[in-house]
Amino acid sequence: MGKTGRRIVAMAMAFAVCLTGFLPMTAKAKVPEVRHTPDWTKSSAVWQVSEGVTAYIKDGVLYFEGNGVIPDYTNDNLAERPWHTSVFGTVVVGAGITDIGTRAFAEFGNLRYFFIPSTTFISNSTVFHKIDSKPVIRIQGSEETTRMIGDKIPYTSLDSWAAVAQGTSFNTLYVVDDGAMKAAFRQKTYPNIERVYSADNPDIDQPTKLRENDGEQLQPFTSPLRFAPGYEMTGRAVTSRIIKPGVEYLNVIAWYLNNTYPDYTYGQTYSNMVTMGDQVYEAFDETKQYQLQIPAGMQSPGREFKVIQIVDGQPTVLEDLDSSDTSVTFATSRGSFHYSIIYR
Repeated sequence: MGKTGRRIVAMAMAFAVCLTGFLPMTAKAKVPEVRHTPDWTKSSAVWQVSEGVTAYIKDGVLYFEGNGVIPDYTNDNLAERPWHTSVFGTVVVGAGITDIGTRAFAEFGNLRYFFIPSTTFISNSTVFHKIDSKPVIRIQGSEETTRMIGDKIPYTSLDSWAAVAQGTSFNTLYVVDDGAMKAAFRQKTYPNIERVYSADNPDIDQPTKLRENDGEQLQPFTSPLRFAPGYEMTGRAVTSRIIKPGVEYLNVIAWYLNNTYPDYTYGQTYSNMVTMGDQVYEAFDETKQYQLQIPAGMQSPGREFKVIQIVDGQPTVLEDLDSSDTSVTFATSRGSFHYSIIYR
């Protein structure tokens, strides 16, 4: 497959957001209905993971306690993880753990269950690379920790989990405390994150019933972006989704807000594809105009918008070409790209 082909496949996978159902688990995969309370009676050596954080294994469970971070690992230093040669099927992260670094649990094929506080940030999906094919992630608590990207972009621990969930395996199951937390998590993206369930659901140990009884049926998705009038292309569909980008992406937007547009506010980030059947259009030979329906909560008379488009890490600022209070029209030759709207 050529470079272009690989890029199209990678992009299509990145935009695939939870469109299939959850596959049933075996009887052994029952998710506890109550918050997991670890047994801190240690039966093995205690490892120093980072400053303030220790870990140990007991009865097939890897526990982390203390205050601080689980550090980043790369393919070159995976063997430096203290638990690298251990066997465990569950990870329990204590309330004082602020961050889970890259590839912390990658390539543990037996690892299926995670108990993680809602206040803990996760770096990215590499944390779960090549673990069990049907993982269950129990997010415990109802609070979000908030950090600022630059001066104007709030980023929460639940945002970091949404950034992972929007592109993870179709078999990943998320379990949260209750219905309110479920709604808060699912509505981080549009289309909403699927396979999120409440721990208080009586069928929590029967995933086949959850789809019927826990509100997994979603409203039909309608793309908020389309070709502007006069620029329609027969047979080609425009699909924009609200996403939660990672910190590196938001750092780019934050730079503009801090340095170039200090009187603007961060609005929303989207991913976009133009397709016809299975074909994905990365770019066109000529400039096209797109029209975005501004989210209702951001509409205000006289409000001015700009679009920051990012392709392969390279940003471009696109001006709003219409005077409507409900839409933004911008021009680009790209078909597949990420973009954020900012306003004043």
